[in-house]
Amino acid sequence: MLSLPNPERFREGGCDMNFKKTYHLHPAMKLLHAAIRKERNIKLVFALCLMTGGVVVPYIYFQFNSYAVIAGLIALIIGSKLLLDIIRTPRTVDERLWFLLKEQPEKIVWVYSVTTRCMPFGFHLWDTGNMYFKLLDGGEISISLPAKKMKMVSRFLNRLLPHASFGYSRERQMQFEKDPALLVKNEW
Repeated sequence: MLSLPNPERFREGGCDMNFKKTYHLHPAMKLLHAAIRKERNIKLVFALCLMTGGVVVPYIYFQFNSYAVIAGLIALIIGSKLLLDIIRTPRTVDERLWFLLKEQPEKIVWVYSVTTRCMPFGFHLWDTGNMYFKLLDGGEISISLPAKKMKMVSRFLNRLLPHASFGYSRERQMQFEKDPALLVKNEW
C-alpha cells in the first residue's frame, strides 16, 4: 500500500532537526530565492514593455493603420493583466515554489533538472539550467538556475525533500502521469 508523506513529520523534525531550523540560510536556498526574484523581475519588465508598446503603437499609428492600433490595445490589455498578477504577489516569499519549499514540502514529489548547452558551430558559449518541481496535485513549477550551481541545489533539495524522487527517467514520467503519489519514496 502506498502512503503519502506525513506533513507533521516535517514540523516534528522528520530529518535532521538542526537542518530544519537553519535550511533557509543555506546558499542553495538563497540561490533559489534569487532565481524566483529574477523570474519575477523579468515578468515585470515584460509587462511594462507590453504596456508601453500598447500605448505608443496606437498613438503613432492611430490615423494610418487600424491593425496596429488593435495590436497595441491587445498588448496593453495583456501587459495590464500581467502587471496585476505581479502586484498581487508583491514579495518573493509569496511565490508558490517558495511557499511549498518552506511550508508544504510534502507536496513536492519529483525534482529533476535539465542543463542546456549553447554551442553554435561547436564552440561552447554558455550553459543554462532549468529545475523542474513536480507536485502531488499533478502541477509543475520550473525555475531557471545557473548550470554550475545545479548540483549544489539538487543535493540540498535531496536533504530538504527526503520523500521526493530525484532525477529524470521515462519510467518516472509515466508514473507521474498515472498518479503523482507513486513517486513518493515508501521508505520515508
